[in-house]
Amino acid sequence: MNNRSIQLKKSGNALLTYSYIVLISLSLFGMTGCAKFLDLPPRDKFPQETLFNDEQGFIDALTGVYIGMDKPSNGPSQGLYTNDMTMGMLSIMANNYTSAASSSAANGLYSNISRYTYTDAGVKAEIEGIWGGMYSNIANLNNLLLHIDDKRGLFTRDNYYRVKGEALALRALFHFDLARLYGQPPLTGANEKAIPYIKTFNITSTPFVSLNAALDSCISDLQQAKSLLALTDTSAVKMASYDLFTAYTQNHMNYWATQALLARAYQYKGDFSNARVNALAVIGSGKFPLITSNVANAALSTRDRLFSQEHVFSLYSTSVTKINSGLFDIQTGAMQLAAANKTSIYTGTTGSVADYRYISWFDNNTTGANVPSKFFQNTNLPYLLQNIIPLLRVSEMYYIAAESAGTAGNVEAGLSYLNKVRSARGLNALTSASIPDAVSLSNEIMKEYQKEFIQEGQTFFYYKRLNKDLAAATGTAAIVPPGAYTFPIPDKEVEYNH
Repeated sequence: MNNRSIQLKKSGNALLTYSYIVLISLSLFGMTGCAKFLDLPPRDKFPQETLFNDEQGFIDALTGVYIGMDKPSNGPSQGLYTNDMTMGMLSIMANNYTSAASSSAANGLYSNISRYTYTDAGVKAEIEGIWGGMYSNIANLNNLLLHIDDKRGLFTRDNYYRVKGEALALRALFHFDLARLYGQPPLTGANEKAIPYIKTFNITSTPFVSLNAALDSCISDLQQAKSLLALTDTSAVKMASYDLFTAYTQNHMNYWATQALLARAYQYKGDFSNARVNALAVIGSGKFPLITSNVANAALSTRDRLFSQEHVFSLYSTSVTKINSGLFDIQTGAMQLAAANKTSIYTGTTGSVADYRYISWFDNNTTGANVPSKFFQNTNLPYLLQNIIPLLRVSEMYYIAAESAGTAGNVEAGLSYLNKVRSARGLNALTSASIPDAVSLSNEIMKEYQKEFIQEGQTFFYYKRLNKDLAAATGTAAIVPPGAYTFPIPDKEVEYNH
């Protein structure tokens, strides 16, 4: 039996240096079999110089950041990537749940989010928590990066490249999502100030940079991370291993995840050529094959609802069951997608009731309400399928390649990439007769984002990147206020970093 206990390093304010790092010991599971990621002894409180005194200390610090993707220091109340950035806030803002407006869950938080009421006290606090949590994670990464080169001699095998590469890639991920949340839509506000891009660990405030500058820094960090991670063992997608740090590759910001995030960042910046190169590299690796059959044919207890083999990077967290239950299995106000909306999205025009997603991703909860069920954790669910939240999927790489080809005028190539995913979802291929131009191709890509990324938050970012009319794109009944795409900068940050 392995007990996965992981410590969360907390550094408080992202701009302040503390002489001690506090670690919270979290027992993430207890079960027979191989543990995921790390199996660490409980720890309490360390001086910084002790934490970075051996290889394990650096691994602990990095692991703390992965745990901080759920509940970071100074973070939101509902969970960062386990809720707000995926099945919670961003999915509500993309109108994935037509019942959100009438929900009383979380003291009305979700109802106010569905109306984009950023001035509401609860919503404002959650938005400030996302900012604080992201920068707390960034501070911990910058602290690790500050020490790692001087301690390179402590590392065995290729772990120096792994730890530093993953740290840089995670720093890019957090800044990228901050830029997507708090920056203006790229088509209209690329040169407007967006966020501070922080690369140091000290008490000096960091000035805001434009969205374009932030994206350039993300890309630079990712390129460096990619070069480092290329020096590690990239031969296979690993599962269980006696070396727990190098096990479960898909739960790390691995080599291919850096390429996938590069594709996403280049696309957001409007550099479709480089987006396509990186997307095709992930696809061409062959390590994340699209599913080939309807997973709904499996029993509920073994169903791979998340198409896990397609995950380039998925977050591991035992908060999944609790968050899923809170959102989709509460006694009243469960988040639902109205039957008419579900039918329209999945079966209208070029869709079909045969779509595996339509069949697999909606089930009755314990009160008999039909709800989005991607994250259901059925009894006896295989260990590999438990407690994971996809953050980068190979299907998105096909969509990026399709959009890039269409933008370059090669609609036929774009259709071929799109049809790869459609075929893997049980749909018929589209033809140039029905999709003759880039505009119609773009419309089909949007439909795919709406189907594929329900409960995952990426659809909202898709709408924002293209500056879609949010009311029209989402079909929300709410009055969408001006500026709904852009989160307000927290008051304390404005005051501190004026």
